[in-house]
Parts: sequence; structure tokens; C-alpha cells
Amino acid sequence: MDYQVSARKWRPQTFEEVIGQEHVTTSLANAIRLDKIAQAYLFSGIRGVGKTSLARILAKGINCEKLGTTVPCNKCEQCSEITGGRSVDVVEVDGASNTGVDDVRELRENVKYLPLRARYKIYIIDEVHMLSNAAFNALLKTLEEPPPHLIFILATTESHKIPATILSRCQHFTFSRMTLAEIVAQLRCVAEERQCVFSEKGLHLIGRLAEGSMRDALSVLDQAISFGGEQVSDEDLFTLMGRMHASTFQAFVHAIHKKDTLALLTLAKEVSEQGCDLTQFLSDCLEHLRNLIVTQNLSEVGDWVDLPAEEIEEIRIESALFSPEALQRLFSIFARLQREIRHAPQPFLLFEVTLMKSILLADLQPIEAMITKLDALASGSPAPRSVGKTPEDIKDPQAIAMKTVFKKPVFEQSIAIEKKTALASPSKPSPAKPSPSWLAALAEKKGSKVPLSKSRSQIENPAPKNIEKTNAKITSGPAQETWQKLLSAIKEERPNIASYLKEGDLISLSDQEIQMGFSGDSIFLMPLIQKESSREWMNDFLKTYFKRDVSLLLLERGTTKKGPEPAFKPIPSYQKPPVFEGNQTLPSKHPFVQEILDVMGGSVIETK
Repeated sequence: MDYQVSARKWRPQTFEEVIGQEHVTTSLANAIRLDKIAQAYLFSGIRGVGKTSLARILAKGINCEKLGTTVPCNKCEQCSEITGGRSVDVVEVDGASNTGVDDVRELRENVKYLPLRARYKIYIIDEVHMLSNAAFNALLKTLEEPPPHLIFILATTESHKIPATILSRCQHFTFSRMTLAEIVAQLRCVAEERQCVFSEKGLHLIGRLAEGSMRDALSVLDQAISFGGEQVSDEDLFTLMGRMHASTFQAFVHAIHKKDTLALLTLAKEVSEQGCDLTQFLSDCLEHLRNLIVTQNLSEVGDWVDLPAEEIEEIRIESALFSPEALQRLFSIFARLQREIRHAPQPFLLFEVTLMKSILLADLQPIEAMITKLDALASGSPAPRSVGKTPEDIKDPQAIAMKTVFKKPVFEQSIAIEKKTALASPSKPSPAKPSPSWLAALAEKKGSKVPLSKSRSQIENPAPKNIEKTNAKITSGPAQETWQKLLSAIKEERPNIASYLKEGDLISLSDQEIQMGFSGDSIFLMPLIQKESSREWMNDFLKTYFKRDVSLLLLERGTTKKGPEPAFKPIPSYQKPPVFEGNQTLPSKHPFVQEILDVMGGSVIETK
């Protein structure tokens, strides 16, 4: 039979004709030129990258009658016999069919004899990883100390199965995958030699299908020529290989963007009717999504996306339809689907549901963005709420100007609850004054002279001079310098308290008192500073630092009725809400329940 498949007809015959393995060919050519040939070589790599071909070229280079050359002449008797597979001194052994120890024993008996006509006797063992452990052990001694006329060339696609004892006796060369550009260039040359016309997109499709194997690419090329003749169209290639056209994936992306469920289900039906392998379709889909992600993140993608220029431009347009997060989410969805359908009893149903799920999940916002929006809403100025006046408000009009209610985030709910309790107007005003806070009571019990907060009556009836005093904060001057030195001293002993105080604003600093103001973003730090352990430590530290009793007053930033300029008011002392145990439930009028209703909305349906 005169016809030869392209993989055999265009098999390389010299080192220069080998494609994509320059690191191997250079080493072997120099070894021949310098006459430093090893006793054993191991060639490893994926299928179809030239391991056996290069083993034959090495055998011809060693035994060529034209000595001292790195290029086999391919004309002498030795080169012709090795190329035709007729040489008695170059023996090719199939490791997959000679796996037993008896086969290796026979080989060991034959290697003792000198070559008949060549300089060296060369054994090429293909798929050597198929040998049994006993066969490998029988081969060890011969590999370690072979006769001077013997050379072993081992080839394998799974080098991890070779015992370390064998690897240590060989020069190991790892063959690389062929790049898409190298495969396409070779396919173009072969197509021109065979006078067949392929489009550039079709050659790229064959090259991607080969996955780095030149032999696979040439086999598909032969199959395409048999199917389409001298003029092979792209449609012929898609039909022959059972793959979907690139326009299918473009329609798939646009349908998700438009949330067109009917178009996606129609696409799924088309995949099923054309008999396309679902796993292969998902692989192509993931590759398309990967190209979208790369194009979205890089301005120049020529080195990262192996596609023609016109397809890259189409991908760039598609990538602009989605946010980076949405593309990453879509890729994760279909990558998970590819794993799940392998064990699914009805993979096509799972495929259809995932397509509809992708519409719902494509525009989800990340949790970080939602938190940022909630924080922005919480820190904004909401519409003022109508709040009743307490008896103290009626007696002291200045206290009314200080009581502007701010909506607090959830983490400030304990402070907001107490504020609502203090401001809620009862049906009949009660003349009784609120009891001192638990912090003030604890300070009196311990005899502390440096309280961190004041009583309720002091808070709700401040002197007018205190209001004027707190209209501005100190940003420079001796007081600010003293405060910064104090913060540095606190940081050396209690970094956490220093970080809390640093978030506040210094209002005043005198011989008897330090006033600190906290805004709505930092108000939640005040209960942390007022903890019993922190309060006692702060009292002792201030007394030791200043050599006298100095009090620390914490104030909350507010807004006066006279204008938008900042003002500060003392924050009410924290009081713990009542604790309900056992089967007790919170009453519907409890301040905690009312605060939840204000923040979250809704109404109380039933109390059990």
C-alpha cells in the first residue's frame, strides 16, 4: 500500500526537523559531537510529541557511517536500515507486551553479543512503565553496568511509574507539549503539500483539539481531508469532531446577559439533538469563559488567547457585558457542573437547570458591596423621628436642643435602646428621676474619684457653658501635644484602649478633666472604654501619669438647633436590659422589641 498517514509520512528524520523539543535535541546533538554518549536515556512526555522518533534519530546519529556529525546523513546503509526498521542492531521492544521477568531475562542474554554491523547495539523500549516490578529489578544490573557496546533508550508517557532505581541510572529528558502555534504551522505545511485548503480558524480548531500532540493533530487532519476532500470548511470540521460552533457559545453568553430562558433551553436542546458530548461541550464552554475573563483583565491578549484576531475582538465585546465578579461566578457554576454530571443519573436535566440558575446568579452582588451600602445608609442622616418630651425636657429647654436622635447601626443597639427609653413620652409624666447608672454605682461602691461617665441628672441638665465649650475640637496646640504624649504612654501598656481613644476627638484638657467626643461611626467604642476593668485601669493610670486626680468625660457628637456646626453631648451611661430566663418572653412594648421594629420594620403579631 503506497498511502501513508501524515503522522508517518512527515515523521522527522533529523534533529533539525524535530518541532518544539530544542532542549532535548541540542543536548543529544552535542553528546554525539563530543562523543559523550550515555549508557541509558529516558524520554518522557505526553503522546505524539516525538519520543520514539527522536530515539530513532539518536540511534542513527550514533551509528551513522559519517562519523563525528550531529546530522544523520539518512543515505548510508545504517541510516536507511534504522529508518526502515530493518536494522538488526537497533531493536525496538514494546514494553506493554513484554512485561514479565522472563522477557527481561531473554533481553539480558541477547545484550551480551556484539553488534553485527553497527558501532553500538541499541535497545529502544517503548512504554517502559508497563514492565512489572520483577522485570524492572531484573533490568537494574544491566542498566547500571551495561557492556560497552550497548545503549538503552527508554520511552514512557507516565514517568511517575518508573522506579527511582531505574531513573537514577538514566539521563532523563522530559518532552514538552507542542504549542498551538507550532502545531498550526506544521498543519499548514502538510495541507499545502497535500494541496488541501483549510481556513485559519479550522487549523486553530484542529490544533486546540490535539491538546499539544502533533500526532493527534495530523490524524485529525487526515480524517478531515477524507471527509471534506480538497476544500474542507469549518462546518465540516465541527460536524466531524462533534463540537459546537463558536457562534453557539456567543449566543450562550448573550442569552445569559439578556436573561433569556427560552434561548438557553433552545441551546440545550440543540446540543442534545446534535449528539454533542455534554462533557466536551462544558469543556469548550469553560474555555470560552476563561477567554472572556482573560480579555477583560488584559489589554493585550495575543499571548494568552490562542485565537484568530477577529475572534479575539468578538470576545472583547462579549466580556464587556459582564462584571468581573459575574464572569468568575459563571465559570465556577459550570466548572462545578462539569464535575457533577460525571456521576449524575440524568446529566442533561442537571445541565438545563444549571443554565437557568446561571441567569439568576450572574448579577448577584458580592457581600462586601452589600455591606458597604448598608454602612453608607447607616452612617447617613435619616429623616428626623417624632419623639415625645420627658419631664426634664420640659423643665430645661436647653436639654431639648441637645436631644437630636440619630439612627444607629445594629451594633449600637444597646445605646439606642436606652436613648429611646429616656426619650419616650409616657401617658402621664412621672416626677421620679432616673436612678444612677450601674457604672456610676460601681464607681461609688469602689470609692473611685475619677468617674468615666456622669449621672443621668448631670447629662440631661448640662450647664450652658459646657455647650459652648464643646462646640469645637482641639486639633493643635499644647493641649493636643499633651494628649498625643498621653496616648503614646497608654499605647505602651494597653494598646487596645489607646486605639479606642484615638478614634475620638479631644474637646478640652484641663488640670481636673479631659473631655473626649465620639461621632456616630465610633460611638460603639464608648461601652468598651467604660468596662469595669478598663475604667479601673484608666483611673489608676491617669492619677499616676498626672500626679493628681483627673477625670475623663466621654461625649457624643450631636447637632444644635442654631445651625449645622458640630456639638457634643454626654452619652447616657449604659444600663443592661432586663434578662428573661426560662419560658419568659419579651413584652411587645419592651424597648428592645421597639428598637428592633424601628430598625428592621414590621409589627408584633403574637407574644407567647
